Amino acid sequence: MSAPAAEPTSARPATTSAPPVAPAAAGGARLAVVEDWLDLVADAGLRGPVRELAAHCAFCAYADGVLSLSLPDSFDHLRSESLVRQLAQALEGPLGHVPQVRFESARAAAGTETLHDRTERQRGERQAGAEADFLADPVVARLVEQGARLVPDSVRPLDEH
Repeated sequence: MSAPAAEPTSARPATTSAPPVAPAAAGGARLAVVEDWLDLVADAGLRGPVRELAAHCAFCAYADGVLSLSLPDSFDHLRSESLVRQLAQALEGPLGHVPQVRFESARAAAGTETLHDRTERQRGERQAGAEADFLADPVVARLVEQGARLVPDSVRPLDEH
């Protein structure tokens, strides 16, 4: 038997300065720090709008079956009751129960990396690495010495489609 479906809250309550940390649920995933949340969302197999919701949410806290997240106002359109419920239900498998999802103020998670942020950061790192590798090639280096220039964004990492 699972817990009741998540109910989104319309108000954005303030958070405490030190959010409580919950131990892993019996048989469930550990969800105590931001990295746990990022890994959980990345591995949850979410697709479409519910993935976008999860990817843009910053982790605030998880305790007593309540998952506190923060969503920037610019993505508030993703905070529909239906998407929040789908997210909560998708987390039932990894957590061992359907969490109640609550949203905190955007300030509560200021500076906290979201899955979207991490993905963009990693993409930028791979892009910079690909350009550096390309420019380090001896043939390319000779061409650059003769006045050739790299066209911005013309080199892509091998793992990018």
